[in-house]
Amino acid sequence: MRFLGAHNCETDAAGMMCLLVDSRIVLDAGALTRNLPLDAQFGIQAVLLTHGHYDHFRDIPMLGMNLFLNGRSVDVYGSDDARRALAEHVLNGGIYSRFFDHPEGSPTLRYHVVEPGTSFQLGDYEILPVALPHPVPVLGYQLTDASGRRFFYSGDTGAGLSACFGDIDPHLMAIDVTAPSRYTAFFAARNQHLTPETLAAELEAFKKLKGHLPPVVCVHMNPHGEAEIAAEIERLSAELGSPVYLAHEGLTLSV
Repeated sequence: MRFLGAHNCETDAAGMMCLLVDSRIVLDAGALTRNLPLDAQFGIQAVLLTHGHYDHFRDIPMLGMNLFLNGRSVDVYGSDDARRALAEHVLNGGIYSRFFDHPEGSPTLRYHVVEPGTSFQLGDYEILPVALPHPVPVLGYQLTDASGRRFFYSGDTGAGLSACFGDIDPHLMAIDVTAPSRYTAFFAARNQHLTPETLAAELEAFKKLKGHLPPVVCVHMNPHGEAEIAAEIERLSAELGSPVYLAHEGLTLSV
């Protein structure tokens, strides 16, 4: 698993959310085409979108164009809300080409609407989408490979992430921690994102329910507050007695 993007904004050193699993499955597409050569893009079998916010789908149009110009296509999975966000505001024939519909009869981007709680197969992987709290509908995904190893990615989430813990049991989790804990009240007003403070409560709930806590890699950090987040996460990891750390662009992990 390679983190092509681990942040919620883009700078010269930070990319928006995008994970590449075994060079075949992409989780969110905020920093996809900027980080992969064409031959690697052509090897992608599926893109899983968590929701319809720009920092999570930004490179879908560029992927579509690269595939279209080479007579290729790819499967995209996500909620109907995410499809509408892209189709109405970006891939609408005005801002950019309607790759969900064109070429007619064989679209470049074959969109599949998935439902929370209903698993599906992607090659050797079982994919389980779960609903997560956020101002717009978000799907987190647990990926289970043929050997039974499981990885969970939250996309964006606020307090109440723990509601899905009865449905998942990952060996590694990547969870949204957008800002330092001094922003807890700000994000709590709309339940937008987690901070180290609110992440702690969610991880304690996981540990209480499961009797253990897998390693947690934090994603979606705002670059401006990253040093402060890192210090708070280091303290949290020590308190929990379990690995909790920040992702970064280029980080490669095995589950």
